[in-house]
Amino acid sequence: MLTVTTAAPDRSLLTATELRAAIGVADASQDAALATIGARVSATIARLCRVAEAAPSPVTLRSEVLTEVFRLNVGTEELILARRPVASITSVVADDVTLETTEYETEAGPGLLFYLCDDYRTMWTAAKITVVYTAGWDTVPEDLKLAAAKLVGDIYHAGTRDPNLRRHRVEGVGEREYWVSPASDPLASQEVMQLLAPYTNWTI
Repeated sequence: MLTVTTAAPDRSLLTATELRAAIGVADASQDAALATIGARVSATIARLCRVAEAAPSPVTLRSEVLTEVFRLNVGTEELILARRPVASITSVVADDVTLETTEYETEAGPGLLFYLCDDYRTMWTAAKITVVYTAGWDTVPEDLKLAAAKLVGDIYHAGTRDPNLRRHRVEGVGEREYWVSPASDPLASQEVMQLLAPYTNWTI
């Protein structure tokens, strides 16, 4: 069970200046529309990246303090935390006993939590383990910003042009050439999905 203890103060992936740059404007004339699009893009990217939900809080890739409860029927070598990257562990309570910081360690990227005994990794055997930790991005990585900026641009310009239109000739009847069939166009382009690949959570 996952709950948000302290929500991210800002779930946006892009600043106001970066939102303007994404559509090629320098003034504040489009800020209201961009704020809405930016919020939608941040939420969409979080879902595309399969960020674990902690209802009723909105999903986000930004840094939050979370509480996660594990109930084990059998022992396990590691606990897989639902959110990552893991910035810090606040506390680990195993069957009502608060562990010392020397009794566990983490692998921040994959979000793995290991139990230590005499500085060696060993099995988690407690029936109930409660972990309070901070995970997500405090500073948004540049490639994640790039993915967000491309998606903002696509959404903003969708009302004025077809983002899949590769070439449009006007000679008599005219001609249109598309990158992909409009009917099969995904929510996000292949380029955006490739940029998001390192941040996508995959479950087995």
